Amino acid sequence: MKLKITQTIHLSFCSAIVLFSVVALLINKDHLFFDASLANTAPFNPIFPIIAVVGVIFGIFIFNKKIAAIPSELTFDEKFTQYQTAFLIRCAFCEAGALLNIVGFFNTQNLFFMLFAMASFIALLLSRPSKSKVITDLQLQYPDTEKL
Repeated sequence: MKLKITQTIHLSFCSAIVLFSVVALLINKDHLFFDASLANTAPFNPIFPIIAVVGVIFGIFIFNKKIAAIPSELTFDEKFTQYQTAFLIRCAFCEAGALLNIVGFFNTQNLFFMLFAMASFIALLLSRPSKSKVITDLQLQYPDTEKL
């Protein structure tokens, strides 16, 4: 049950990015272009793409740090609560980078920003919690594996 809740939260993070992307694309569909140069998209380029990449890396780093800091003597519920906190932080950093680049696209109509939004989104998708990932991350043993 706890895992389903975390997966639902993950789905909401993903849905927000997809919906905002679709709306931004539909609003700007007649003016789309792709330009990776710095000239046409100032002040957003290169700051927004860098923030997306740093956000994904920082989110993974914090997640791993928080998971490594979970004491093994805690109960399953206490471990999973700390796992959820670490997971939400990672998701927030991935989503922030994606949303920021969608805003950059929305303001400039430059599809270059959508590449970084998509990269952040893919990182978010790959972080989807599964039973096996949680068991591995928390180093759970039976009977705690059955509580997921």
